[in-house]
Amino acid sequence: MLEIIFFMLILIPQVLAHPLNIKDGEINVKVHEQINLIKVGIAVILVLLGGLFSGLTLGLMSIDETYLNILASSDNHTQRKYAQRIQPIRKNGHLLLVTLLVSNVLVNETLPIIMDDVLGGGGIWAILISSILIVLFGEIIPQAVCSRYGLAIGAFFAWPVRILIWLTFIIGYPIARLLDLFLGEDHGIIYRRSELKELIKYHENSTAHGGDLVEDSVTIIRGALDLQDKVVESAMTPIDKVFMIPIDTALDFINMRKIYSTGHSRIPVYEGSRENILGVLLAKTLIMYNPEEAVPLRNFRINPIPKVSGETLLFDILNTFQEGRSHMAIVIKGEAAIPIGIITLEDVLEELIQEEIYDESDKRTGLAVKFETGDQLILTSKKRTADLNNNNIFNDSKVKQKNKSKSPSLTRYNSDSGIQSSERYGYTNNSKDLITLDG
Repeated sequence: MLEIIFFMLILIPQVLAHPLNIKDGEINVKVHEQINLIKVGIAVILVLLGGLFSGLTLGLMSIDETYLNILASSDNHTQRKYAQRIQPIRKNGHLLLVTLLVSNVLVNETLPIIMDDVLGGGGIWAILISSILIVLFGEIIPQAVCSRYGLAIGAFFAWPVRILIWLTFIIGYPIARLLDLFLGEDHGIIYRRSELKELIKYHENSTAHGGDLVEDSVTIIRGALDLQDKVVESAMTPIDKVFMIPIDTALDFINMRKIYSTGHSRIPVYEGSRENILGVLLAKTLIMYNPEEAVPLRNFRINPIPKVSGETLLFDILNTFQEGRSHMAIVIKGEAAIPIGIITLEDVLEELIQEEIYDESDKRTGLAVKFETGDQLILTSKKRTADLNNNNIFNDSKVKQKNKSKSPSLTRYNSDSGIQSSERYGYTNNSKDLITLDG
């Protein structure tokens, strides 16, 4: 159709200006040359259109709707603008696909006809040249470019594609509806948790190629994804390893020292059997009491402690802890509700960040403290130094004189509290002293 229109527009004025050579029966040569140039121009336009349709097919259809929605809400202004332009035409994926493919087929089928006229009826050569042009400039190059810059190119041609959709609507819409009926509508890729974990891990390993997820971020994200499947029993402290005190305990110096040495802020209290847990004692409530009075534990307030099944999800127990009623719970098992362990908020958070959480009262075993010159305290496992002269932690002259014969040895180091214990028991800072902390 285009060929006929261009032929008529060019041929009629030329014929009027240069009448037919009746003697030879041929049209003026100049007219033929101009017509051939027009046909070559049409062929070039068809090749470019074919390349555009082919590239847009790959570029637009390869952009997942989920990814497009993410970009449309991102902080990157350019990507957000591109995504918002593409969204209206990409939301009906099958209609877009049919429109681009039908347009591409029409262009590619028209090109050999034009080339046949340009070459003067050389059918084989027309097909060969058309095939080369279509494969090279209509498929390979456009798809290579659009696969890399599909977002920008798709946004640039968004309005022309809209117009094309309306031009081919009569053909494209019925086919698109059939595809929706048999294949279902495309709503983007929804990742499962296992796939998300691997995707995040891949981004961590791709920081050199533009990824900005560091190891700690990946660890916490993966821990949060795992938290949905983990149960309380997998994170609890077994009941036989829990520090407890009986309700009949007298809070004298010895028992107060035991409580202090554990570093725990909450102590479970039991009566008779360790399985009969009455509640929890908050260590901070002991600060105002004099150990010399040996006040019975029964006289103190024992806070109630909730009970949870060992099959409870960590997310559920985390929600319970967030209510503020308790940061500790008894883990029970079976219909008999037998206590099998203790779960705390700290246990849940450790599962989330995939690391141990230490505070200033937690015990850290296996550390070695060595005094080289009397000026520095070196903790070998953490590579930390503390200026003893500034802290004055071993300068109690009375304690030194009273405990000159004491051997400087500890079984455990208790962060700041460990240093204070060393001060009370008279450990000196002589240059040859070596304190080994066994675990």
